Amino acid sequence: MTIYWNAFGGNAYLALAAEALNRERRPLTPAEMLEVAERDGFLPSHLFGATMHKTLSARLAEHIRAENDRSHFYRTAPATFFLHQLAAGPDVPAEYKKVYLGHLRSKSIRKENVLVAPRSALASRLSGEFISYEEHEFDSIYKSFCYFMDRAAAEQNDSVKQFVTFTLVYNKEKLLIYRRGKFTTTSERLRGQLSVGFGGHVNDKDFDLFNQGGDAFRGNAARELREELFLDELYREPGDAISRARILGYINVDDSPDAEHHIAVLIAFNHINGELPKKGELSINQLAWLDLRARLNDLSDFDLWSGMILRNIYEGNIRLGK
Repeated sequence: MTIYWNAFGGNAYLALAAEALNRERRPLTPAEMLEVAERDGFLPSHLFGATMHKTLSARLAEHIRAENDRSHFYRTAPATFFLHQLAAGPDVPAEYKKVYLGHLRSKSIRKENVLVAPRSALASRLSGEFISYEEHEFDSIYKSFCYFMDRAAAEQNDSVKQFVTFTLVYNKEKLLIYRRGKFTTTSERLRGQLSVGFGGHVNDKDFDLFNQGGDAFRGNAARELREELFLDELYREPGDAISRARILGYINVDDSPDAEHHIAVLIAFNHINGELPKKGELSINQLAWLDLRARLNDLSDFDLWSGMILRNIYEGNIRLGK
């Protein structure tokens, strides 16, 4: 993949896509590209996880949006990509040359089994604007009354709350913030608001014999960050990102319709440098570093959880560094 590695500035996902397309000489989906890479032995060892095809799809979409007419790739159908360079060949079928423009739309809710717990049980054990994390406490909660439920069903069930990671990316005294875009699975109420948290639902794939409790949460946080931000080249091995994640605690309040259905697991991620990461999803806009040494007096532009977190950081209740 050397020629493609250089062409895409060392982005392993884009280099992999180009290599797979060049070998197959036909349009491929991200999942098919990964199958070709694994079959032919050029799947980089630092790319991992159950949702690599989603990350690859996001990288391709971002490249096409950013480069526009200069993009190496284009769509021939929904979630199916080809190379402009190959399309110029004389023997390429006409259907391979047709550019599919599609249309922008909201992200659909991912089909998955998410970690939930009864609202009443959580209220008796974990309730408040910020509750510090204790491994033994979560082990007890998990064994006593947590279980997994279809995410779509959980969204409609008022008797349970879903666990979601809410990861704070920081470097020294700076905290990464962004504005939520329109193309997201979050509710209409959150779109357009500023946020300090990245992450998503904790599901059954995060838990196994070797990953329980804190390990499962940290693994989820690392996976979600790799999907939402371009971090693959900075954290090449599976443990590189996980080792930089530390669980802070929870937010369990009912102050909004969204909070009524979710409990946040707050995770501090010590980013390796102060360079501004690049977004990997349409739902992330206006990425910027917030200097925590200059206290914000007006937090009204932030979503509920983010406002609570910043207030607790300023008051010294939440410490990002150890």
